[in-house]
This record gives sequence, structure tokens and C-alpha cells, in this order.
Amino acid sequence: MKKRILLWSSRCLAASIFVLISAYPVSVTQAEEKILEIDTGASCITSSCHSDMGKKQFRHKVGLDGKRCILCHEVSEPGKHIFKKLPADTRILCATCHSEEFKTPPDVEGNPSKVITADIPSNQHKPFEEGKCTVCHDAHESNYFKHLKAEYPTEFYAYYAAGAYSLCFNSKCHEGLEDAFREPRTFTVTKFRNGNLNLHFRHVNKIKGRTCKACHHHHASENPKLIRDSFPFGNRELPLKYEMTETGGQCNATCHKIAKYDRYEPATNLIFTSPRPGKDATEEELKLMREQEMQEEQGSDGAEAGESEGKKSDKNKEE
Repeated sequence: MKKRILLWSSRCLAASIFVLISAYPVSVTQAEEKILEIDTGASCITSSCHSDMGKKQFRHKVGLDGKRCILCHEVSEPGKHIFKKLPADTRILCATCHSEEFKTPPDVEGNPSKVITADIPSNQHKPFEEGKCTVCHDAHESNYFKHLKAEYPTEFYAYYAAGAYSLCFNSKCHEGLEDAFREPRTFTVTKFRNGNLNLHFRHVNKIKGRTCKACHHHHASENPKLIRDSFPFGNRELPLKYEMTETGGQCNATCHKIAKYDRYEPATNLIFTSPRPGKDATEEELKLMREQEMQEEQGSDGAEAGESEGKKSDKNKEE
């Protein structure tokens, strides 16, 4: 009796496995062939589709208008959920709205900010230069102003705190540069210093600390280091009047009287300032630092020249 039961159980198990094996390829084939049909005139943001969108504080009007998704996501086959690949240079796509030439359609409320001009300055922030707008901005929605992807101060004045600039200081972008905001004295973390006095630290670590955007433009500038010609303050645009020298520079902004700085021959400025923590560098320390930086610059120039010669050699081989 037991042998019959075992034989019957084995046959049932074998039949079940056969059914599963036979059915499996059919289910995969059906899944591959199944393409979601859509109504291009309907909203994409519904309880059955993209229901997770539209819940964050700052929302891109077009990005979260479920009937305007096709302005950026172009359907490749009418009526089907198949879209053309977005261009690698998203700046071209963004410029269709965020440029001086764009005119808002009559059925769209509000005007998009005009951030992409026809004459783009020569010095550009690398993501902007490469057309990768979504490195910093989320195309749909964000919990940070200007649809940014991470924390960045919203106001002109902001006392520095760890994590306040996580949009900029991260492993993919300016990792390590946050040290320039933490150390009142330095020889290494920044070249914006008067002797060993860290001027980045002095600008941001105070009750009315200036944020990065007070001096640097986030997209592009004709000046080195993306230094602005002017900066927005309330309803006004105030001149910065910055000049760079080989070992320092000067600023004659509306914030204060003309102020000069030099890494090796510290300037004296008649400006009322808060106490300066730490000790001024000695002449010997400054001399040694100057020699070290000159050696580093010569080594860097040599490496760049070698790289250039290597490229020429490779090109000659190809020819």
C-alpha cells in the first residue's frame, strides 16, 4: 500500500514539474510582448501610474503636470509607453523653456526663470558646461529650493554649519573643499588667504556669513573661479569689482571698503573686523610655503606638458 502511495506521489510531482517547465517560456514571452498602452492626452500622475510623484515641497510646474510629460519625454510610438532616450546634454532640452528666447504659452501659468542665455560666459561650472543640469537639479520635484537635489542655503546670509552645503561638498563633486570653511588659519586648503589667514572661513563663519552664491556664480562667469561681476541683494544688483593677481587679489564690493590679500606678503586693510583667531604666519613660514607652491606649480606644468606631448604622439601614430 505504501509503495502505491509513493508511486502515485512521484507521478503527481513529475506532472507538476512538467507543467511548470512547459508554462514558464510562455509566460516570459508574453511578458516581453506586453507593452502598456497609454492615452497621450491623459495625465501620467494617477493612482495607478506615477502615484509617488507630487509629494515634495518644490515642484517643477511642467515636470509635475501629468499632461505635459511629453514636452520632455517624447513618445516614440503613438499610444504606447515607449519614449525616446533623453539627450546626454540636457541643457539643450532645458533651454527650450529656460532661455531668453522662450515665450510662455497662453495656457501655462507663470514664467520660467531665464537662466540660459545665448552668450554663455567662457568659464563654466563643469556640470553646466557638460549640459548635465540634473547633477544639481531634479527635473520633477524636490524638498530643496530651486529643485536642488541636496541641502544648500536659501538666503544670502547663512552661518556655516556642517551639511549646509551638501549639494556641493560630496564625494562626486567638491569633496574635501569644505575644510576651507572650517579652519581659521591654513597654508593648504585654500588659496583665498592673506598670509595664513583663511578668508573663506572669515566670510562664512559669522552671524551674517555670506553663502557661496554671494561671490561665485553657479552656472558661468567671465571671471576665473566663477567669480561674479555683481551679486543680487534684495531687489538690487551690486557690483563686486574683484581683481585677481598671481599671488592674491583685491575686492571693492559694496560689502566693505577695498580689501587686498596676498598669500606671501599679507596686506593690511583698514576694515573693522571681528577678532582673528590663531597666529599670523612668520616670514620664514611664508617663504617656505611660497617655495613649496612654486615647486608644485612647476610639477603641474610639467605633467600637463607631458600629457600634451603624449596626445600628439598618439595622434602621429594614428596618422
